[in-house]
Amino acid sequence: MRLNLGALLFTLATITAAPAWAQMDEVVVTGSRISGDDYSSIPAVVLQRRADFLVQRIRLTNDTRAEDARIKELQQTIRDMVKDAATRKGIALSYGDEFLIPISANATEVDLRGVGKRPDTSSASIYVKMAIGENDDVPAAITSLRNFIRKARITGRTEIEAEGDVGLSLVAPEKYRYDIIGKITQDVKKLRTAVGEKCRIEVSGLSNRVSWQRSDVSELTLYIPYQVQLTECE
Repeated sequence: MRLNLGALLFTLATITAAPAWAQMDEVVVTGSRISGDDYSSIPAVVLQRRADFLVQRIRLTNDTRAEDARIKELQQTIRDMVKDAATRKGIALSYGDEFLIPISANATEVDLRGVGKRPDTSSASIYVKMAIGENDDVPAAITSLRNFIRKARITGRTEIEAEGDVGLSLVAPEKYRYDIIGKITQDVKKLRTAVGEKCRIEVSGLSNRVSWQRSDVSELTLYIPYQVQLTECE
């Protein structure tokens, strides 16, 4: 997509909205914060947003001799965690990779037949989440999250191990599309004021999906990979 400044506002009103299923996605963001090299690939206009959840990926492993018994013990452990989470404000359990899906009370949707690191073991990874609001104490929330995992009720020979550092998740990032586009519009208007009528301003990439990077312990940087080009300058 490429357009001049005069057509920008009209285009913003006619960009096709994200499909309904995309509005329900909860994306997980793990790994380190944005490095200096990462910043160079991010456009100038971004939206800073606190994540909806802190997330800790955990691996459950069981080495009971019979496979069926291993599966039952793993499933009961997850069921008890789901039950206990329901009594704790902000705590929830999910599974998945890039996109997170809530775990139901019976936990039957979690695949528990993965092979562990040792022979004759079964293993599965899930996420424990802690909701965080704009004014919440993030270190305290991380402590509560870790305490919940540490005190989890264990059935049989099940073991729980944290995988990696605490990550973040965000529900329906596409809902921030027009907040970001609005900021881009204002920035382009300021650019027009700065350069006057000397140059033609072209904006491209506004049809791209919302992207994100982790910028702090609880913050995400949301952006649309757009470009602004000055041409025909006198």
